[in-house]
Amino acid sequence: MTPTDEGPKENESDIARIHGAILREHAEPRDGYEPIPLWLVGLFFGIMFWAGLYLAYFSGGFRADVFNPSETAWAGGGVPQPVGPVDPKLAGKRVFTRNCVVCHQTTGLGVVGQFPPLAGSEWVLGHDWHGDNHLVKILLKGLQGPVQIKGATFNNAMPTWAQLSDEQIASVLTYIRSQWGNAAPPISPDYVKKIRGRTADRTEPWTQKDLQAIPPEKLPVAGAEGDSSPATPQSDSKI
Repeated sequence: MTPTDEGPKENESDIARIHGAILREHAEPRDGYEPIPLWLVGLFFGIMFWAGLYLAYFSGGFRADVFNPSETAWAGGGVPQPVGPVDPKLAGKRVFTRNCVVCHQTTGLGVVGQFPPLAGSEWVLGHDWHGDNHLVKILLKGLQGPVQIKGATFNNAMPTWAQLSDEQIASVLTYIRSQWGNAAPPISPDYVKKIRGRTADRTEPWTQKDLQAIPPEKLPVAGAEGDSSPATPQSDSKI
C-alpha cells in the first residue's frame, strides 16, 4: 500500500473520531418529534370536563332575559330543581345595588347636601302628606327642583327609572321600605303597573309642588288588625 492510499483513510478516521466525540457530548436534535406527555393530555381533558359540568350546573339555563341559578342547562333529565318565588327584598337589594347605591349609599343615609337619605324618610314611609303613590311616581318619572326631606332641603335631580320593569320597581321600593329601620308595607308589581298606566302621558319629572297636589294613597300593612283587604286607590287622574 502506498502512502498516497493511506492518507485519505487516516483523514477519514480522524474526522469520524472527532464527530464521534461531538455526538457523545450532544445528543442528536429531536425538536418537534417528542410525543405530548400523557399527563398534559389528561390535564387538558380534565379541565374541559370540569368546565362542561360547571356550565351545565351553573348556567342558569342560558337564558338572556332571566337568571335562575337553580335552572340547569340541559333539557329534561336529571333531578328537577325546585324553584320558589323570589323574595322581593333580595331582588330589590340587587336593583338597589346596581342603580341607587351611588347616590343613597349602602347605609341609606345619602350624601349630606347632595343626595337625600332614605332611612326614616317621610317620602319612603308615606308619612305626613306623602303617599305611597307619590313614591312610585317618582321612580317612574323622576323628581326635580327643591324638596324637603327630614327637615333638610335638597335640590338635585332624580332620574326616571321607567326602564325598569314593574317587578323591579316594586322590589326595590319594598326593599328600601324595610331597611335601615324603615317599616312600611311592601309595594306590589300590580300597584306599580296601575300607577304606570295613570301617568303614561306625563313626560316631565315631578316637582314637590306637583306631588303635593295629588291626593295621597296609603297601602295597608299586611295582616293589620281590621284591614284584611287591599287599599282602594284614589283616583289622581293622569297627572
